[in-house]
Amino acid sequence: MDDLEYLVSYGRLGDFGRFRSAKPLACRRGDRAVVRTHRGMEVGEVLREATPHHAAFLPNTSVGQLVRLLTAADEQDFRRSRERGQALFVRAAAAGRELELTLEVIDAEVLFDGEHGVVHLLRWQECEVRPFVSALSREFDLHIALADLAGKPAVEEEAAGCGKEGCGGGNCSSCGSGGGCSTCGTEKPEAAQEYFSGLREKMEERRVTLL
Repeated sequence: MDDLEYLVSYGRLGDFGRFRSAKPLACRRGDRAVVRTHRGMEVGEVLREATPHHAAFLPNTSVGQLVRLLTAADEQDFRRSRERGQALFVRAAAAGRELELTLEVIDAEVLFDGEHGVVHLLRWQECEVRPFVSALSREFDLHIALADLAGKPAVEEEAAGCGKEGCGGGNCSSCGSGGGCSTCGTEKPEAAQEYFSGLREKMEERRVTLL
């Protein structure tokens, strides 16, 4: 494995993966870089050079693109995306209460590309989330994905419709694509934060193993 491949952490929940630069790019631990992940273009933090051991440990993951180290101009765009992410979090939490949904919004982020947003949540009962996702998608003009921290299938919605057969255009609630949200197994809202803390501990254990 050549020295162009690195382990990079990205996203609010500290996901990580292998990323390769198209041209020689010397990265050090802690450097911030623009990377293309399965979610879109975002900013990540270099953990270390990847080794054959890491490739064997992550055999089923694709190698993402390491685009460049963060520039001064990128820093400004990154700061704006973080501010939009905070606004998305506040609005998502309020919308959940307004619609009386049985879920807890834990976090939210807007990716560096300015086109994709992710709302991280936990659910303790079945609920209809498509109006919730549609409203956020329209208000922020983003492709919105709901990520259930229990690891269940995500719900996504394009800002301009999903394009599937039967979709009425404008939002995916008309065609029902994406399905309903999944249950996290918690019975009460008060259990959400405790459950989330446990998931973060497991994620940190995975990172220590790789490093």
